[in-house]
Order: sequence, then C-alpha cells, then structure tokens
Amino acid sequence: MNFSHRMLKIFCESITMADGLDFPLCDLANTSGVRVSIRESKINGQPSGMIVAAATSIWLPLHYMKVFEFFLDDKNRAQWDVLTCGNQAHKVAHISNGIHPGNCVSVIRPFIPSENNALILQESFTTPMGSYVIYAPTDVATMTAAIMGENSSMLPVLPSGFVICPDGEPNSAMAFDGADTERLGGSLLTVAFQILASADGRNMPNRKAGAAVNSLLTSTILRVRDALNCNN
Repeated sequence: MNFSHRMLKIFCESITMADGLDFPLCDLANTSGVRVSIRESKINGQPSGMIVAAATSIWLPLHYMKVFEFFLDDKNRAQWDVLTCGNQAHKVAHISNGIHPGNCVSVIRPFIPSENNALILQESFTTPMGSYVIYAPTDVATMTAAIMGENSSMLPVLPSGFVICPDGEPNSAMAFDGADTERLGGSLLTVAFQILASADGRNMPNRKAGAAVNSLLTSTILRVRDALNCNN
C-alpha cells in the first residue's frame, strides 16, 4: 500500500510538470494538445537520469464510470497497455482501499512468454467527482521487497496513468450508484506517460525521445478510442 501510494504521489507531481522544462515539439507532426516536458531525476525511488513526461486530455462521449470500468477490466488491458505487449494479463493480488470495488491496489501479471519477471503495480479509485487508474512496471524482486515490508521509498517506480472526470454536463456525475450510464453525460480523459530517456543525467533527451513519448501517448489514445467505439 505504501509503495502504491508513493507511485500515485509521483504521478500527481509529474502531471503538473512544475519542475520540468517544456520540450519543444513544434517540428513534430500530430502533437496538437500534447504537452511534453523533461526533468532530471536524482532522488531515491525513481530511475536516475532524464525523464520525459507527456500528457494530454480528450473528450469522450461516454459516462466517466463506463470509461473507468473499461480500464479496470483485465480482458481489455491488451487493447491499450503497451506493457502487456499485446498479451492478456491477470491480477495476482488485490487490496481493497474503499467501498467501491474499483477502489483498490492491484498487482498484475502480463502473459509475456519471453518475460516471467514482469509485473504491473496499479492503484485505482473512483468518486462522484472523478476517477483515476495509475500504474507502473515493476518486477517480482521489487514487489517481494515491498510485501516483506522493506522501505518502499527506496524502490524504483515510474508511473503513468489515466484521470477520468465528468465533463460538467448536469447529468454526467449522476450514475455513480450504478444507474444507467448509456444516457448520461460525457467524460474528460487525461492521459499521461513517463519514460526514462537517458540514464546519464548529463545528456539532454533529443528529438527522438520527445517523438517516442508523443507516439506512445497518441497511439494509446487511438487504441482507447477504438476499443470504446469513440472514433467519430
């Protein structure tokens, strides 16, 4: 739980991009509405080096709870999460941290034939004000250390994730109790990714690093739109 909560804190700090420098993407195509920044990480618990973060927000014609439930369903994960390499995934641990069944910390194992050590740490939470699904790649050794009670502040984590909010329409926040979501409001989906662009803090990430994280962001959005039938 402590490891997951620190992951969430890092995500919230990164999405503000307060300590980063804006990364110029004006010479790249398909960057409308995408903000990219870079920062140097030297603190314990995060990969050391230059980290590139990218974020954008889109509108979806679906109630925010329907979008939240889409991300929680293990059967859908291969459709949007590049960490699964297109393979299915399943939960190997589930810790509830709220009344709603989606309010939980999860450990997820993707079925990757060439990689038996890969795990995904995820925290999800929803309220009538909105929802989030935050996750980060990790491994068996790191998760074992966290479960055994080691100091989680020393365990490396670099989270990405989604924040889903009602779009402000009068009915958009009324279906939290399980009412019909087909006819209620839309949602604002904020997508944010972080990648370690350079393990050497002396080397500033180049145009390729910005293009890579932008491509990851835009391709994920396209896959989410397609899976939710929101391409129009």
